[in-house]
Amino acid sequence: MHGLLLFTALLTLALLVYGLYQLNQRVMRLEAKKRQIASEKAAKERALAPPQRDKSVDIFHDLESEELFYAMTGEAHQELEFSEDARKRFELVIRKHLLEVLEKAKNGERSLDSETMIRTLRGPVRSWLPQDVVSSLLMQGGILANDPNDERAIASIRSTIDRLYLQLGYQTPEDVLGLDDQTTDPSEETTDEPKRPPGADGFM
Repeated sequence: MHGLLLFTALLTLALLVYGLYQLNQRVMRLEAKKRQIASEKAAKERALAPPQRDKSVDIFHDLESEELFYAMTGEAHQELEFSEDARKRFELVIRKHLLEVLEKAKNGERSLDSETMIRTLRGPVRSWLPQDVVSSLLMQGGILANDPNDERAIASIRSTIDRLYLQLGYQTPEDVLGLDDQTTDPSEETTDEPKRPPGADGFM
């Protein structure tokens, strides 16, 4: 009698374990199916979505700040090649960064980080300038704020920018210090004479 009860209990336990195992397998298959359906839906949505406009970081090979600066000089990431459009856009970023430093020098700033976020029509770019460039522009820009005709300060600023552009492989533009803060991207520039911002002559 006891043997029969024990056998019945074991059989019941085995059936219970088997049932739980089958239930667990079914739940796992349902979850896998749900993930597959979600993945296929997401893939279809990506395929149907309109292509996004290229951002600045894309043409710069996802580089930014100091790493991008030295890649542009050829001192780092020498395996990368930058398009003409990328180099033009980077020169625009550098111009805007230089003007930002000079503007802050006029406002009394005497110390700035090398890095700043520069906004362009195609999106923001994290820019970086060597600290010796930033410090020189702040010092000479402060002098010009008090005396816009100080020839030594003007010459020093031009020399600093010439060296920077030479390091980057650019030719210094004649109007680099008179660049309008709202200058367009190179691909969107017109042949019209760019307007000079009020007070820009103070840095020329």
